Amino acid sequence: MFMAAFGILGIFGLAYFGVILLYSGPQTSVAWCWLVFAGFWLLLAKGAHYYHHHRKQIPLWIPVSVATLCVTGLAVFIILQILIVGGMVKASPGHLDYLIVLGTKVREDDISDSLRRRLDKAIRYAQEHPETKLVLSGGQGADEPTTEAFAMAEYLRYNGVEPEQMLLEVYSTNTRENMICSKALIDDQRRKEKERAKKARIREDVLRMELDRFFLEREADREKLGLAPPRLNMRGPCARIEPIRLVPKRSPAIASGEILPDKPLQIGVLTSNFHLYRAMKIGEKCGFKQIYGVSSSTDPVLFIHLLVRESAAILKDKFMGNM
Repeated sequence: MFMAAFGILGIFGLAYFGVILLYSGPQTSVAWCWLVFAGFWLLLAKGAHYYHHHRKQIPLWIPVSVATLCVTGLAVFIILQILIVGGMVKASPGHLDYLIVLGTKVREDDISDSLRRRLDKAIRYAQEHPETKLVLSGGQGADEPTTEAFAMAEYLRYNGVEPEQMLLEVYSTNTRENMICSKALIDDQRRKEKERAKKARIREDVLRMELDRFFLEREADREKLGLAPPRLNMRGPCARIEPIRLVPKRSPAIASGEILPDKPLQIGVLTSNFHLYRAMKIGEKCGFKQIYGVSSSTDPVLFIHLLVRESAAILKDKFMGNM
């Protein structure tokens, strides 16, 4: 049974590698892993066949060790797939203050299919939520003609997204740097907004003081001329009408100069569905108190390959302390 299963897996690995080469070309990231898997599974199939015919000549610890390795690897892989698929179905809130759009490969004459799917999702989200700022995150790789953020901005602008709705983060080269640099950009943007609000509040205070002084001077002039304030000769319900205040009253907190606390920011991250779990976990590790996921679709032919590649990336980031 094990011999047949391993043989089938080996043939599948070889066949899938061929499909990847024909469908997306040899430049597909980590496509060679399927040759490694195929060789490993075919080797296990041959070993199972040999063990079946020479069982008495092989020490028991060898098949036990191989079986333990296979079962452990399968269990880890299943757990990782549950986490990845579970991350795909998390819903984002109706409103986000900022949406971080993660970049990916930019080619010399075009953007990758994965990035186009993310950007098409970002366009739809921007149209439905024009108040949300899009943080386009991605630097320039050694084999890329420009920064991913700039390429994304050009695509979004061509498809009707206003430049004022976009912020560009052009320094990051991986998911961890995406989140760190995007957080720094958002914090800087918030600081500038607070400074503008503070300046506007100061201008409002100056104008209010000038109006108050103007009305006080007018009142003083009337008193010097011996003019009494006008009286309304009214009876009945109208007599209870109070004069209209030309200068609006300020709340005690604002009048005392106290700055009200910020409301918690609603921040989301937009990436491919298979990548969403890792991106959100890295974001939490990088200081986002609460981050929401918005996923784009994935090429169905490459979906299995991307799941396997993402599983390895999760293990690597977990081992390195990135999530």
